[in-house]
Amino acid sequence: MRPGSRAAAREGRYGGFFFALLATVIWSGNLIAARGLRDSVPPTSLAFWRCVVAVAAIAPWAVRSFVAERSHVRAHARLLVLLGFLGIAAYTVMVYLAAHTTTATNMSLLAVTASVLMLLLSRILHGDRLGRYRVAGSAIALAGVVVLVTRGSLSELTPRPGDLWMLGATLIFAYYSLLVRGVPKSLSGTTVLFGTFACALALLLPCYLTELALSGGFHVTLPVLASLGYVGAMSSGMAYFCWNRAVGRIGPAQAGLIYYLLPLFTALSGLWLLDEPILAQQVASMPLIVAGVALGLRTPSTAPGHHQKHASDVGAREEGAER
Repeated sequence: MRPGSRAAAREGRYGGFFFALLATVIWSGNLIAARGLRDSVPPTSLAFWRCVVAVAAIAPWAVRSFVAERSHVRAHARLLVLLGFLGIAAYTVMVYLAAHTTTATNMSLLAVTASVLMLLLSRILHGDRLGRYRVAGSAIALAGVVVLVTRGSLSELTPRPGDLWMLGATLIFAYYSLLVRGVPKSLSGTTVLFGTFACALALLLPCYLTELALSGGFHVTLPVLASLGYVGAMSSGMAYFCWNRAVGRIGPAQAGLIYYLLPLFTALSGLWLLDEPILAQQVASMPLIVAGVALGLRTPSTAPGHHQKHASDVGAREEGAER
C-alpha cells in the first residue's frame, strides 16, 4: 500500500471512530428522553413524531440527492424499506415500550449487548475474524458495564417486561448495522438516511392513527416539544447519519465496541439532566469500560484483512458520492 493510501485509510479509520462516538453520545440522551416522556407521550406516537421531525430536518439537504438517485432508489427500494422498518420503526417503538417498565440503566446494559451481537453476526453471516483483542476487549468492557448498571449488585437485573422489549430492540439494531454494511455504492449516505426515515414514517402512520383512536393524543408542552425536537433531529437524523458513516468506514464490529460507552454517557446525562447521582461503584466501572474498548479497537500491525478492506472501500465510495 502506498504511503498516501495508508494515510487516507488511517484518516478514514479515525473518522469512523469519531462518528461512532458522536452517535453514541447522542443516543445516550435518547434513553434519558424516553424515560422522561414515558408518562407524557405514548410509545408509537413518540416514534411517529420522532420520524416526522427527522424527515423535516433531513429533507432540506437530502431531497436533491434523493431525486438525483431516484432510479437507484427504485432498484433498491426493498432494502430501504427493510432498513426503515428494522432500524427505525420497529427499533424505536420497542425502545419506547421498554422505557415504560424498566430503568434507563437496564436499557443501557441491554443496548450495549448489541456490540456482542454485531461481533457474532459478523462472524456468522460474513465470516469476519473476531481476533483475540476484540474478544478480550468485549469481555472486559462488558464486565465494566455490568458493574456500572448493577451498582455491584445483581439484584438490579430483576427481569421486567421492558427488559425483554429492549433485548428485542437490541437484536434488531445489531442486524440493522450489518444491513447498512451492504448498502450499494450507487446510493449516497444522505439518500439512504432520508429514504429509510421516509419509509419508517410511512410504516408508522397506520400504527400511530390506531393508537390515536384507541388512547387519544398527548398534551403538548414546551418540554415535550423540546424532547421531540431532540429525539427527532439529533438522535434520529444526526445520530443515524454518524452511525452509518462509522459502519461504512470501520465496520459494524468495531463501531459496536465504541457503542460500549453508552452506559457511561447515559450515567453522565442522568447526572446532568435528572440529578441522578453517580455512585462509587459506577465510577469504578468506567476504567474497565474504557480499557475494554481500547483493547478491542487494537489491531495487529499486519496487513488488513478482508473486513478492514471492505470497510475502507465503503467509506471511500460514500465520501465520493457525497462530494
